[in-house]
Amino acid sequence: MSLLHRLWARRRERPALVAVAALLLMSLLVYPAVDWWLRASFEFVSDFRFGDFGAYGGAVDRCRAGESLYRRTEEGGFWGTYLYPPVVVLLFWPFEALLSFRDGAMAWLLASGVFCWGGLQALVAALGYDLRWYERVGLAALLAGFHPAVLTAKLGQTALFMGGLLSVATAALVRDGRTTPEDADSRCSPSALLAGAATALVGVVKFAYAPVGAHLLHDRRRLVGALLVMPPVVWLSIRFFGVDAHLTYLDVLRWGVSQGSDATRSPTLWLAPYYKPLAWIPGAQAVRVAVSLGIAGLAALAPSRARGTVFALGVAAFPLLTPQTYTYYFVALVPVAVVLLAGEVERDGYPELVLIGVLCLHLHSYGLRFLVLTLPNAVPAFEAFRPVYLLLQPGLWGNAVLVGLAAARVTQMVALSADLLPVGSRSAPETTDGD
Repeated sequence: MSLLHRLWARRRERPALVAVAALLLMSLLVYPAVDWWLRASFEFVSDFRFGDFGAYGGAVDRCRAGESLYRRTEEGGFWGTYLYPPVVVLLFWPFEALLSFRDGAMAWLLASGVFCWGGLQALVAALGYDLRWYERVGLAALLAGFHPAVLTAKLGQTALFMGGLLSVATAALVRDGRTTPEDADSRCSPSALLAGAATALVGVVKFAYAPVGAHLLHDRRRLVGALLVMPPVVWLSIRFFGVDAHLTYLDVLRWGVSQGSDATRSPTLWLAPYYKPLAWIPGAQAVRVAVSLGIAGLAALAPSRARGTVFALGVAAFPLLTPQTYTYYFVALVPVAVVLLAGEVERDGYPELVLIGVLCLHLHSYGLRFLVLTLPNAVPAFEAFRPVYLLLQPGLWGNAVLVGLAAARVTQMVALSADLLPVGSRSAPETTDGD
C-alpha cells in the first residue's frame, strides 16, 4: 500500500492528521505557481539571480588567479564574499571553471537538488517504506515547492547540498539501528561510519551546522567515522590553499559570531532570508551555549534506541542556536521531519505536530511579511504588537515545535532507560549502541 493510501485509510481514525497533511501537501504543490505569480506581481519577491553562487564563483576565480580566497569589505567585514572553509572551494570549482555563470549556477542547483532528493528517498527506504514511482516524483515536487528550498535555489546557496548530506547521514544511522546485535557491536559498522563521516562533512562545509553533530556523542562508532574523514580533508585543504588561508578563515568565523551578537535588524526591514529566533531573549549567546550543553547532555545519556531522535534533535536545534541563521537553513529540517513523523506514527503519538511544524517553516518568510508589514498597513491598530514582532515569526514556532517534540521524546527514553536499570547500577547506564 502506498503512503498516500495509508494516510487516507486513517481519515476516520485520525481526521486531524489527514486534514493537516492535505493542507501541507496542497501548499507545497501549488507554491511554485504562487512564486511565479508573486515574482510577476511584486518587486519585493526576488528572482533567480544566484547572488550567493556568485560569491562562490568569485572565490574560485581568485584562487585560479593566485589571489586570496577571502576579501574584506571597506567596513572591515566579509559581507557578500566567500565565507566557507578553503577546501569547500573545490566543491564549486567544476561548476564555475567549466561553465558560464548562469549555466554553472543551474548545474549546481540541479546536482544538489537531485542529491537531496536521492538522500530523502534513501532515508524513507531505511525507515521501511517502499515508495512507488509516482511517490518518488511527488517527493521531488514537494521538495521543489518548499519555500526554503526555492529560496536557496534563487540564491544559489548550499542548503540543498547540506540537506542531502544530512539525509544520507540519517539514512545510514537508521540502517545501523536495524543491524543485528553482533553487527551493532562492531567498530567497523559501515552504516555507523557513514553516518559519522557525512555529519562531519556537513560541519566542514559550514561550521554553523555544528549542533547537528550531537548524535556523535551517542555512539563512538559514529564519532570514529567523523574523525576518520577529517585528516584527508585537512590535508587536502592545506595542500591546495596553505596555512594563511586558514588563519584568515578564523577571522571570518570571529566576524560571523560578532554579527550574530549585534543589534537585531527589525523584522519590518524584511528580507526573504530573515530569521532571528533568539534575538528577543536577553543574553542570547549565553542561552545558545546553555541549550547546546543541554542537548549534548541528552545525547550522551540517551539509550541506543533513541539514535534517530537524538539525530533529529541536534539537527532541528541548529537553526535556533547558530549565531547567524537564515530561512534557507530550514531545508536541513526536512530529514528531521521525516524521522520524527515516522516515529510519531509508529508510537501513535502526535504526527500532526510534525506536519504543523513543517507548514510553519514553509510559510515563514511571507507569513512574517504579512504579519509585520501587510497587516499593520491594513489594520493600523495591529501596530500595537510591534514590540513582540519577533515572536510572530512562523519559522520560530515551527522550529520550536520540532525541537520540543524531539527533546521530549529523547527525555522520555532517557527516563525510561533509567527506570529499567537495577537499583545498584543507575549511575552507570548501559546500551547496546556502542556507547
